[in-house]
Amino acid sequence: MFRKLRNKIIIITMTITTVVLVVAGVSIMLFSATFRPEPKPLLNITFMEGGEFESSTQINQYSDQQLNSFIKNDRREGNARLLSILLCVGISIETIVFIITYYLSERIVAPVKDSYDKQKVFIANASHELKTPLAVIEANMEALEVSKASEEWKENIETEITHANKLVLDLLQLARMDTGSIGSSPAEEVDLNDVINEHVEIFKPKFSGKITFSKKAENTKRTLPKQDFLQVLDILLDNATKYGDKKITVTLNQNELTVANDGAVVKKEDLEKIFDRFYQTDKSREGSGLGLAIAKAICEQNKWGINCESTNKTTKFIFSFV
Repeated sequence: MFRKLRNKIIIITMTITTVVLVVAGVSIMLFSATFRPEPKPLLNITFMEGGEFESSTQINQYSDQQLNSFIKNDRREGNARLLSILLCVGISIETIVFIITYYLSERIVAPVKDSYDKQKVFIANASHELKTPLAVIEANMEALEVSKASEEWKENIETEITHANKLVLDLLQLARMDTGSIGSSPAEEVDLNDVINEHVEIFKPKFSGKITFSKKAENTKRTLPKQDFLQVLDILLDNATKYGDKKITVTLNQNELTVANDGAVVKKEDLEKIFDRFYQTDKSREGSGLGLAIAKAICEQNKWGINCESTNKTTKFIFSFV
């Protein structure tokens, strides 16, 4: 499909170029033939005896034929030379245009192909992620009908429904952000020290190790989209609790927030894709792989920065919010 698109771009460009060159060449030939000046009459010189000569502007019958033949030959040769030059120039231009068009068409088609491939992967992963909770719900419904032991199966069903609902909401948020139909949350003054402390406390029961928060900024009040900031913070804390081993360190600097956790080092090839949708460095962990993609999208929307570093058994996310 994309090869056909590339070929179509090349054919259209070359056709337009050829038409322009042909029209230009024909115009030049017509202009040259129309406005070519007539040659001046030849001066007939007759030598006489004793070295004397006489001149006359009257041209006899043979001279007229010679003159006409000369004019025709001159025009024919001139047209042939002009045509040869135009053909050489046209072929050179066509060759250059073809090379440039081929190169540019590859550059033009590449992002479209990449977007199409990502869309296919996105749909496949979304279908897979939704298929799992639906299968669990179906199995629990069947068990519920057979065993009558309602409480356990009901809890499983509720858990999977919550999981599926969150996945659908995440997909909807990403789709809306892609189309620009959802904007940033309203900006308001926020004491970052207070809100970060609150959310760290919320995540402490979810983590078996220790979560610490340190403040290195003197003034922690900022005016920014609060809900967007808190969503990115929650995503980073949730990711740290999933992949952290014994320690999570949250640090607030003047214009950035760092969330670091110990554990396995993220490989370089994984770091390059860590913010991709549905990408997970460890497939056995709970989650859909959409959290960091949403955090990245929110940061781009608000012109914030976010990146990941992983060295010495420590993975660090740096969230620059100014």
